[in-house]
Amino acid sequence: MKFQSKTKIGIFIGAVVILLVIGVLFFCIAKPSTSDEITTSYLRGTFSIDYSDLNAVVGDADYVFVGTVASEEGTVYKNAVTVETDDGKTREVSSPYTNYTVNVTKNIKGNLVTDTAIPIQKSGGLSEDGSQYFVYEGDELPVVGNEYIFFAYAQPDGALLISGPVSNMSVSDNTSDIAPSSDSTEYSDIVDAYNNQVDSGRTRFTSSYEAK
Repeated sequence: MKFQSKTKIGIFIGAVVILLVIGVLFFCIAKPSTSDEITTSYLRGTFSIDYSDLNAVVGDADYVFVGTVASEEGTVYKNAVTVETDDGKTREVSSPYTNYTVNVTKNIKGNLVTDTAIPIQKSGGLSEDGSQYFVYEGDELPVVGNEYIFFAYAQPDGALLISGPVSNMSVSDNTSDIAPSSDSTEYSDIVDAYNNQVDSGRTRFTSSYEAK
């Protein structure tokens, strides 16, 4: 009887060890490797305004507003150029533009509709081969569900483009139930910049999503 008890105990311990080993192996296989994470490349460019000056940023934009990202609607690729690869071959590389819908919660500059989600297009996004994200240095891709201050440019067809090193700014310290953004430092800074904006004199268009 003692021998059988010891045998049962040994089998039980062995089974537990096997389960633990299987569990560890499953965790290691299921856990994504850090080497598989998609990297982000930051773009630099020459611009007509000083993006470190909020007065200039607000003055250059056609619309400045607070909004919550309702959805991400995929990426389109534009401005294809032919580049030479390391092996001497050539391939086309296009710039990613990410489509979103946004609920405007407060207009700062301009008067966009607030009763329905509107589409915007963001310069930047996942590369066509899926290997990396591209955004301007100092900028970030919006996240669905988060609130931002957007700096938008109306296009000739009435669409809204957000582009540049400062094209959307995260809103933090939201404590008001009625107008959450009003209590944030970012919001106060942008309102101040709006009151002191510097018009860049660029050609302007009107968005199709102007409130009537």
